[in-house]
Amino acid sequence: MNNMNPVRTGARLLLVDDDPIVNNILHSGLTSAGYHVDQFQDGESALAQFQNMTPDLAVVDVMLPDIPGTELAARMMDTCYRPIIMLSGHSDLEIVNQAIGSGVFGYLVKPISVKQLIPSIETALVRFGDINHQVAEHFGEPGIGNTHIKAVLDRFSVGLVIVDSQRTVIHQNHVAKSLIGEKTLLVNRGGRLHATRNHRNNAFHHAIDCALGLDGRPVVGAVTLDDAAGRGVQVWVAPLSDGASGESASAIVIIIDLNQPTPAPEPLLKTLYGLTTKECQLVSALLNGQTIDDYGEAHHVSANTVRTHLKSIYRKTNTNRQVDLVRLLSRLFANVIPTVDTQ
Repeated sequence: MNNMNPVRTGARLLLVDDDPIVNNILHSGLTSAGYHVDQFQDGESALAQFQNMTPDLAVVDVMLPDIPGTELAARMMDTCYRPIIMLSGHSDLEIVNQAIGSGVFGYLVKPISVKQLIPSIETALVRFGDINHQVAEHFGEPGIGNTHIKAVLDRFSVGLVIVDSQRTVIHQNHVAKSLIGEKTLLVNRGGRLHATRNHRNNAFHHAIDCALGLDGRPVVGAVTLDDAAGRGVQVWVAPLSDGASGESASAIVIIIDLNQPTPAPEPLLKTLYGLTTKECQLVSALLNGQTIDDYGEAHHVSANTVRTHLKSIYRKTNTNRQVDLVRLLSRLFANVIPTVDTQ
């Protein structure tokens, strides 16, 4: 009996090592253990694959022929946050610190066997889990202290605040802390967020209530806030609890500073709804007016395949029709992408 069967049999891994012998040994062993493994010997090719089909985890060698492994890891996580394990032929403290600074989940010194690597992979997969599930189901529980969820939120260039069913702040990323700390647009009083201008408070709290489902089924709520000097932020609030209401409800408040560069909405789609890269591409095409047939032809896939992806998107966004999906995401994008005055 094979005693190395992984907990996450079928997980997709990305393996990057420029040593063909090491690469092939690890690829063969990991494949035999039940993983789906894509192997590469250079960083750029691996990054292209990562962007095209995001794996569950990446194993990256520190020394690559084109770009440093630590830089590759950072670029991967800028694309989509996933657990990454670094491999190195030595334990140089500076490189270790660079790897940790990139947010990797593990750092192993070669030579390493498949038997030694699998526990690290499984530990990283379990710790990372499904980001939407962990935020919705666990982040608000007392004593969880999930530093990796916090690391994900801190990688966004917009303010992100998670609130529970009582509107109490559970966590805020560094951008939100900065905006709220200025006390010109939003302020934290007694653990709850309030608009500094009282006449916008009702609209702001209503947006949160909509996402928490306090007045019915949880839906996305949105509001624009400004200060006395005319500076503004756009705020939208999305449910995090898959339709849950009452004590189990939670929501995420997204604060977009209109004075800062426009953030890419794809990471928000991936984090809030769990969409894959391909699903995000399909959503973008639909928002730009493409039909299913147009998209299939452009990407060389059948209309049935596109419809399968679309059904998955419906399920994840809790919509039933294309018109409802476009309406939901158009509202989302409209609040994420500020209108620029060209005059």
